[in-house]
Amino acid sequence: MTLAPWLLATGIILIAIALSSSLLRRIPISTAIVCLLMGLGLGPAGAKLLQLNGIRDAALLEGITEIAVIISLFTAGLQLRLPLDRVEWKISLRLAALAMTLTVALIAVVGVFALGLPLGVAIILGALLAPTDPVLASDVQLKKSTDSD
Repeated sequence: MTLAPWLLATGIILIAIALSSSLLRRIPISTAIVCLLMGLGLGPAGAKLLQLNGIRDAALLEGITEIAVIISLFTAGLQLRLPLDRVEWKISLRLAALAMTLTVALIAVVGVFALGLPLGVAIILGALLAPTDPVLASDVQLKKSTDSD
């Protein structure tokens, strides 16, 4: 399967979630749960429309994950309304500079000495498991557009 049908299906799902967001606000289920349930329904546990093999479909999975990261960063960026000279950015800068770097380094050390991984693989593992930009940006983004804090 190529990337185009996956992008089309993802677009349809995202539009459906956007259109039903007012309904989802009224019930105690998040959009992430709805997406997970859709994935279960379309995947091997449900209708078997989505059958992926990590090795065979590596290029497709790479494209899908790149798009997911772009969407995640884009939506987090849309919620940032704080000028860069404000003191509230210090929290995220400390998290990015210290916590993220330290997390990558510590996971790499554990990977090399406890798991016997090569250094490059251990660093990649640390980068994968470290906090990401949307997590750090959540400290400075607004929940409502009318917030001034």
